[in-house]
Amino acid sequence: MKLLILGCGNAGLAVATRAKALGWEVVATTTRESRIAEIEQVADKGLVVRGADREAVKAAAADCDAILVSVSPPIMQSRTIEEREQSYRDVLVESCKSSVQACQRVVFMSSISVYADGLQGDGNLINENTPRSTSDEPSTIYYSLAEDAILSSPGGTVLRLADIYGHPRDIDFTARVRLAHEHMGGSVSFAGSGRLHRVHVEDVADALLFVLEHDLTGAYNCVPDLAPSPTNKEAFDRLADESGQPHLEFRGELKTPMKQVSSKKLRDAGFVFHHPDDVIS
Repeated sequence: MKLLILGCGNAGLAVATRAKALGWEVVATTTRESRIAEIEQVADKGLVVRGADREAVKAAAADCDAILVSVSPPIMQSRTIEEREQSYRDVLVESCKSSVQACQRVVFMSSISVYADGLQGDGNLINENTPRSTSDEPSTIYYSLAEDAILSSPGGTVLRLADIYGHPRDIDFTARVRLAHEHMGGSVSFAGSGRLHRVHVEDVADALLFVLEHDLTGAYNCVPDLAPSPTNKEAFDRLADESGQPHLEFRGELKTPMKQVSSKKLRDAGFVFHHPDDVIS
């Protein structure tokens, strides 16, 4: 198996490490020349490629059996909603369009943000039959459009992921509370009643390899779900109390799932999560 990882961030590095251990050949890309040395510690080859560059992606994918699209929009560099929209469009949608033109087998790291608050569906759980939201939030719009590009291909797979944690470079959640007070006046854009769904980077890497090894296509939620995820208010109030900080204010502008996201479809295919999501630290 020869795999192209388009956008080799933390999750991509974990996938590359596991794929190499399986004997796969791995080519991985970045948009920064400074990261090539890091990438080539775990991949056979690192390349500087923009996902929107159709010809560059096609060349990088030469002789590859599959492409993993693991690109991430540079949200911190987008100061206005217009800049955010442009970033999401260029990074997500265009990368997915480039990939399905370059290879028949493509797996996309999507987001449960396609559901927004998830209240458009029936029942107490959000599953793959829950309609994607029509929210005007850029992440909802452009992750959905990127999914459409992937699912237009018979060999396309979409993994809808929660907030990824567990990489050594990640900021822990107690530190996030502190940063919110220091830089945002203790006020955050998401809703306190939304659930704090998370998935460990090791489970993400395992799931991505699982769908490739088992040739799963279509859309799958990838969120630990055997125990209910706490609400944002429950989790962050507890962390604030334990660290002696004031509680955060939740403005509710950014819509995130208020119901538990179910990964039964992925688990029924045989996948097992090894990191629970019900304990936040």
